[in-house]
Amino acid sequence: MQYKRILVPVDGSKNAELAVTKAVSTAKRNKAHLDIISVIQTSRFLDVYGHMGSNTDYLDITYRKTKEYVEMLQEQIQEKYDFDDVSISVESGDAGKVITSSAATELKSDLIMMGATGMGALKRTMIGSVADYVVRVAKCDVLLVRTDLSNKLK
Repeated sequence: MQYKRILVPVDGSKNAELAVTKAVSTAKRNKAHLDIISVIQTSRFLDVYGHMGSNTDYLDITYRKTKEYVEMLQEQIQEKYDFDDVSISVESGDAGKVITSSAATELKSDLIMMGATGMGALKRTMIGSVADYVVRVAKCDVLLVRTDLSNKLK
């Protein structure tokens, strides 16, 4: 199978950036388009009553910094890998749902490549991880990345 649209969710983690590197390599081999998305978990900005309240300033700052981060990734991909078939976006909401529903469906992704989490077992049991959710719910192939291009753990 030849992939045509590869979605790479990023969160600034080492594993997410390993996924970007592998996704670029895969996109070049398949002559595919690369979509990089970062999702801001808006639930982090709610107060104890479930309202945004005065946290909108923090949300605005987070959005701006996240946008700068994905723009920097796009520039690095163009410069380091000579690959420019890349789109970037910043969304907000529940990361797992945005990745599997909104992003993958609207973008017609046929592969999601994302970093595996390093979350501990207790925390994962209590709240789950975005990667776990995406693997269970996505309607396209999902590849969790833990290694660099030479398949060595980083």
